[in-house]
Formats: sequence, C-alpha cells, structure tokens
Amino acid sequence: MTIRNNFIDIENKDLNFLSREKKVKNNFGFTKEQLLLNNLKALAKEYKELEKLKNDFSKIILKNLRNLDFSRLIDYPRFYIKEKFLKKAVTASNITGLNVISVDGSSVSKKFMNVDFSFLKAIAVKYYFKKNTVANIKYYPDLNGFNNYFVQGNFFNRDENAVDTKISMDMRHMEINLLNNVIERSSDTDVIIIDGPIVITPINLLFSKDPEISKRYDDLLKEYHKLYSFCKDEGIILIGSIKDTRTSALSNLLSEAIQLLKSNHSNLADFIKLNYRHIIEFFSDIDLFNRLLENNERSCIFNCKNEIDKIRDTGIKKEIPYYFPLSFYAFYLKTARYDTPCRIEFFMDETHSIKKASEKADLITSILLPISSLNEHYGLPIPQIEAHKRAVFKKNEVDLLFNNLIRTLSKYGITLLEKRRNRRPF
Repeated sequence: MTIRNNFIDIENKDLNFLSREKKVKNNFGFTKEQLLLNNLKALAKEYKELEKLKNDFSKIILKNLRNLDFSRLIDYPRFYIKEKFLKKAVTASNITGLNVISVDGSSVSKKFMNVDFSFLKAIAVKYYFKKNTVANIKYYPDLNGFNNYFVQGNFFNRDENAVDTKISMDMRHMEINLLNNVIERSSDTDVIIIDGPIVITPINLLFSKDPEISKRYDDLLKEYHKLYSFCKDEGIILIGSIKDTRTSALSNLLSEAIQLLKSNHSNLADFIKLNYRHIIEFFSDIDLFNRLLENNERSCIFNCKNEIDKIRDTGIKKEIPYYFPLSFYAFYLKTARYDTPCRIEFFMDETHSIKKASEKADLITSILLPISSLNEHYGLPIPQIEAHKRAVFKKNEVDLLFNNLIRTLSKYGITLLEKRRNRRPF
C-alpha cells in the first residue's frame, strides 16, 4: 500500500502500523478466502487507525487555532497564506436583485479503430434573484436550456490522451466563449460562477508539441483573456466553484506555517509529538478542512494558480501576446452541514492589497451562502447545479446522435469498427 511506503523510516510509535510493508508473493497472490478472512480486515483496521490519527491531528489544530496566527508572515511574497487566521465564521447577505450566471458543459465521445467522434454541449443559466430563494431563470443560447451542441471528428492518428486533451480544451473553449457572448448581450451581470477552476491549465502540462492543440490553446487563452477583461471592466465577480479536488495545496502551506511558527509557541509542540509533517501527507485539502470547518465557515485565502507565470513566461509559447496582470486566490467554504467544503477561486488585479483580497473573499462567501445551503447534503450553488443538469448528456441523446451518424455513414458503405476490447465475443 502506498501509505506504508511513506513511513518506512518513521520512529514515532503512533505511526508504526503504517511502516509495515506487505510483501507480494513472487509467483502468485492470495486466495479469495485469504482476502476475505485476513487481508480485507487488516486493510480496514489499518485505515481505521489512520482515521484516528487524522482526527487527533484535526483536534490539535482546533485546539491551537489562536496560536496559528499568520500575521507576521502574510507580507512575505513566498508565504502564500494571505490571512492571519486559518478559518473564520461567515454570514450570508441579502442577494435580492442580483443577477448570477453559471455555465457548464459536457462531452461524450466514441472511439473506433481508425476514427474518433465526439459531441459537446454547453449551457449558461442566468438567475435573477427576486428574493434569496426566489428567482427568474433564463437560458443561453437556447431558451429552453438544452440545444447548444457541437460535433467533431478526429481523423488524425493520435494518442488517446492527446484526443482527450483536445476534447477537453474544445469543451472549455465552448463554455468560456458562451459566457463572453452572454456578457456582451447582457449588461446587468453581477456574478459569474464557473464549474471548475477559473485559470487555464498551463501549456507545459498539456501536449504542447501537437500543433493543433497548440493552436487551440492560443484560442482558449484569448477567450479567457476576454472574460477576465469583461469582468474587470464591468465589475463582475468571477468565481470558480470546484466541487471535487484532491489537491493538497493549503494543507502543505499549513505544514510550512507550523514549521515557521512553532519556535514561538510552546503549545505547537503538540504537532511535533504527532509527527505532523508526515500525517499531513495523507490529507487532501477537502479532507482536512471537512474536519476543521463548521457550517458557514471558510478557510483563509491563499495564493493559487501560480502556474499563470508559466503561461506567460514559458519558452514553448513565447508568441502568446497576452499578459495576465492578475493574482489568483482560493479558499474552502462549507455551505452545507452534511457535505464537504467547496474550493472557491477568484482573481484580483495585481495592484490590489491583501486587505482587498480578504474583503472580496468575504463578499463572495456572503453571496454563495444563501444560494448553496438549500440542501443540507449538497452544498453547491443552485445556478451551478441547474447549469450542470441542463448540460449533461442523457443516454437517449447519445444514442440518437451516434445512431444517426452511423446510419448516415452506412449509406456511403462505411462501417465503423469498434475497438477490440468493446467487441469481445465472450
């Protein structure tokens, strides 16, 4: 198991159970009876012990919240936590009269032996809140919120990962382009909620050597640049709402902060006793802050998406004419009692002050709370939920589109051969 490999040299007795390596037999594995009677039970017990350590660690954090004061650190450029506290209580505001737009998209693809076909769809919804829980809803570009499709074929012989990357970029381009068109057609937008991050993935993490993907990346950058400009010029609050993520960015920043603070606070010795630097490796941010945040609380803000520098400075894409004078921040917000926190992203102009960034986080929180707390078990903003419901492909849609394509190709005497793994005779 991976978690044991991280702890082979740990002497802390509380972590000894994680350092045991389970040796795989040279020639064969375990019988089903061995798995059921021994291995699965041992695995469950090991995870139970790890959960206890995680809970103990979370309790120590909550016990030491007052000592986890980052006031003297936040002005350092390389210290990315930008508020003095780890978490704070937040309140909802009255959002009557607010216009909130959310956009989402989905794609479905069929991969055959010599060609790939994909269908994409993107929908934007606009909520005008007459009251906190009462709204008029409009859909773009289709009045009923269903019909905004795109079809494409990949006729080049490409690696599957490259094909998936291309589809993902086209999907994102479709979403951002739709947002820009909605903003141009409507002058009363107050808030935009994107399903996912608000920053484009750096080209160095994509297939940058593929000329078509490189060109599409340029086009996507232009759409993002246009969206950021619209939001800055028209005072629109752009929010990235990420429902699921395994990043550990804030958890790692917390570990660094404890290392810097512990010499000044004797109470922080509790962390050393529990070997905090190793335990924190098991946490994602959502896992950790789900244990730390109460309902209607948010984490501190922290600098995120520093990869934007790689977009504007990378040698691969020197020809990109757009410079992004922005600073990107994120925080975690718990809006529903029985749901995990959401990661929320926003941007500021690079000339901003830290105080202004903190105030914007509070403003975003006050807007999101009343539209994200209607269900105790699912804490996403309702415009984001509605956009997803409209954008996701239904099975009957997929069957209709692909069956029609296959019938049309058959008229030309073309039969599509599925990949061997999908046409096994057994």
